[in-house]
Amino acid sequence: MNCPVCSKNNAEFRFIKNGYSILHCKDCDHLFTDYEPTAQGVDHIYSDDYFFKGGVGYDDYTLEKDMLIKRGEYYADKISKHIAPGKVLDVGSAAGFILKGFENKGWNGTGIEPNKSMVDYGRQNLGLNLQQGTIETIELKEKFDLIIIIQVVAHLYDLNCSMNKISNSLNPGGLILIETWDKDSWTSRIFGKYWHEYCPPSTLNYFSKKILNHYMSSHKNLLIDQGTPKKKIHSKHAKSLISHKLMEVKGMNWATVFLKLIPDNVMLPYPSEDLFWALYKRY
Repeated sequence: MNCPVCSKNNAEFRFIKNGYSILHCKDCDHLFTDYEPTAQGVDHIYSDDYFFKGGVGYDDYTLEKDMLIKRGEYYADKISKHIAPGKVLDVGSAAGFILKGFENKGWNGTGIEPNKSMVDYGRQNLGLNLQQGTIETIELKEKFDLIIIIQVVAHLYDLNCSMNKISNSLNPGGLILIETWDKDSWTSRIFGKYWHEYCPPSTLNYFSKKILNHYMSSHKNLLIDQGTPKKKIHSKHAKSLISHKLMEVKGMNWATVFLKLIPDNVMLPYPSEDLFWALYKRY
């Protein structure tokens, strides 16, 4: 399989995760899953189970509604020095909570999401303009001043098709905001193949800051700002993820008993060392 970032066929095997090979490109240092899902495969991966059954997904995605709305407001404030509110597209919007945060700050939002239940929730409960589909397949009939890709770039099943479409959907001077995990973080290095972000077939690409910047530059997008976001996670989501990861490690399933000490209905601070955001301008 060719590297999704540099297109070279010079990858070496690193390890197996969930039955999938994780490959390392010796030319550009990118890590990626040796798997190319179809649009139908995406529908299966992001079924209702992903949002409500725990494991690598969410125990109940809607429990993080208020936190995610505030996160959208946080990002809208962060980028306000670079651009005034206009039209924003949220790629992989889920129920549109982050998009709602942008709308609260004056943006006019549109979201794209493959899961029908999430689309229906956002339309019915938040009054959002959400379209069911993926960025690879949906027809966009307008252009945007800002496109946000929050916790989604690792999941794009046709990276180059997606990025070409995203870049071409921007108005002149438009911006792209990406938040994703850092494969070169200390957290990733310490946990190795047990790092939480290695969860194929959901995750397909594992970026570092350097690789993402190089990739975006190759698509004529210039880095203008970046940072480490503040993040919280609902305790039920955290417990589900930790339990799933502990069960993967031989001899560690006994440790799941300590998860009962964590309350079920609180927001927990997330140590964001392995997370980053970057803002790009089309040139």
